[in-house]
Amino acid sequence: MNLFNKSLFKMICCSLLFLSGHSFGQNKDVKIMLDWIVQGTHAPFFVAQDKGYFSKAGLNVSVDAGKGAGNTAVSVASGVYQFGWVDFPTMVKFNAEHPESKLIAVYISFDETPLSVVTLKSSNLNKPTDLNDKKIAGGPGTAVYDTFPIFLKSAKAENVKINWVAVQPQLFAPMMVRKEVDGMGGFINSQIPALLDLGIPLSEIQAIRYADFGVDLYGLTLVTTKKYADENADVVKGVVAGLNKGTIDTLKDPQAALNVLKKKDSMMKDSVEKIRLDIANGLTLTKWVQMNGMSVAQPDRMKKMITLIADTYGLKKTQTPESEYSDKYLPPLSERQIK
Repeated sequence: MNLFNKSLFKMICCSLLFLSGHSFGQNKDVKIMLDWIVQGTHAPFFVAQDKGYFSKAGLNVSVDAGKGAGNTAVSVASGVYQFGWVDFPTMVKFNAEHPESKLIAVYISFDETPLSVVTLKSSNLNKPTDLNDKKIAGGPGTAVYDTFPIFLKSAKAENVKINWVAVQPQLFAPMMVRKEVDGMGGFINSQIPALLDLGIPLSEIQAIRYADFGVDLYGLTLVTTKKYADENADVVKGVVAGLNKGTIDTLKDPQAALNVLKKKDSMMKDSVEKIRLDIANGLTLTKWVQMNGMSVAQPDRMKKMITLIADTYGLKKTQTPESEYSDKYLPPLSERQIK
């Protein structure tokens, strides 16, 4: 065997040895944890799956239900999931309290916060001070519980005391219908449709929204750990690009997006999920997003939000927009425009 053939033989052997421990062409497994049980709100993730946006980036993405944004943050920080859908204020507070497990937002889905306390009009609960001593379904690990002091501070209602009732998310609406609680905390895109699903007319439902009482917060964002992002930049870019495409497709054709979800849950009520998705799309496609595109952050707004969170919880003011959000994993702005 001449020198050339020996070298070729050695190269082939090394290649075979490498491939024996690696599946040729196999996509990288990535796990995403949602903020809540799977609903119409989460259509962009499943549209991205269905249309192969993740797989085209070499990723095998699984999407699982969550039990509250706070719990999702913990699951991502601990490495159980690589990504999570977490509302921005919850992530900022988490980072201040767990600097050793820092999360970072890499895509802003909801430009406006969906946080609220949903009640029935018959309860005559119309503003934050009306909630004093009331029973509200929620509890530790949910976004509304973790951010409620921010709401009260902004509404100048710091003396309000809530009797939180910590139960599984699926029990919130049934307990409210049975009048076991006076209201339920959470996202309007989740809680209003949950009541509709139980036969409560939309005309009988009202929401005490954070945004209506001076709380200018970003909503749901895709987060990962800073360590994971630093070490897996291409994966992060692939997930972000896929979610961005799925989001824009959902905004352009909500019914097609719901049809994708219907494949996963044939028992889904179209009428209820349509309202849920319409609410979510309204929180996504704000005037700012229409003019500037998806996930275009406003540094001054983000800075004010971080300051508000720090002041409310007495946190050290060391966090900055740059420490909490990164735009370097985003696709080009032209691909984030709603045309």
